[in-house]
Amino acid sequence: MGKGIPKNQNGKAPVIEKQTRVSALVNGNYTHAMVVMDYITNLAIKKAKKSGIAIVGNYNTAESTGAIGFYVSKIAKEGLIGLAFSAAPFQTTAPYGSSEARFCTNPIAYGIPTDNEPIVLDMTTSAMAYYGLIEAKTAGKQVAEGVGYDSQGNSTTDPAEIMSGALKTVAGHKGSGLALLGQVLAGVLVGADSFNSDSDNAGNIVIAINPNIFKPTEVFKKEMNEMVTTIKGSRKLPEMTEIKLPGERGNKVTKQVIESGEIEVEKNLLKALQEIVK
Repeated sequence: MGKGIPKNQNGKAPVIEKQTRVSALVNGNYTHAMVVMDYITNLAIKKAKKSGIAIVGNYNTAESTGAIGFYVSKIAKEGLIGLAFSAAPFQTTAPYGSSEARFCTNPIAYGIPTDNEPIVLDMTTSAMAYYGLIEAKTAGKQVAEGVGYDSQGNSTTDPAEIMSGALKTVAGHKGSGLALLGQVLAGVLVGADSFNSDSDNAGNIVIAINPNIFKPTEVFKKEMNEMVTTIKGSRKLPEMTEIKLPGERGNKVTKQVIESGEIEVEKNLLKALQEIVK
């Protein structure tokens, strides 16, 4: 049987190197990024509950954080507003106007508390998540037009060619600007490597805001509920059945999976996973 994600033999427990009442810088010591990201999220929650706001960053993480929406959702469920940025030296995405990969996919996420499920946006600043390319390649499928370039700078729908070339940024220059922001906050600012592809030094930054530094949290949630009702009550386009807020589709899928006890897996991906655990 497989043993899950292998432990980084060089990894150690994350360490707080510098902190104030509202901030902290953490050395991840090449521990798996999911562990470190959860650590800095918990630290940000603790500080924001006490001081009203917190910003906690880390450098030196290994592997992937997974979906960073998980962490801002965790913050929002504590009644706080959460923001998160991740960056890595793994160059997959070209800045606007270029076909050469310089950025990673540099995801950004936010979580906003309500009286119901939090509103959670989790998006890459690239036109497609890198794991989406891997999934398409494994399934033997093409991706949509406008997603990326091959190694010669030609637009292509072949995921393997894009993996050798570069993803485009989402929404052109707008996504490129957001990718740059992520590279600054979760890269340069916290001490992670930005462009050294041979490095494992990836970084993250989490911001937690306690609504009560501006108004009572319950008042904030009440006003958020009113905002949600107004937005979802907007006049729909003919082809739309519902106005969805960020995170609603994911919540629905999660609920269906839990209720059915089943996860749909593409057959080629299932075969690849079975080979790994042999």
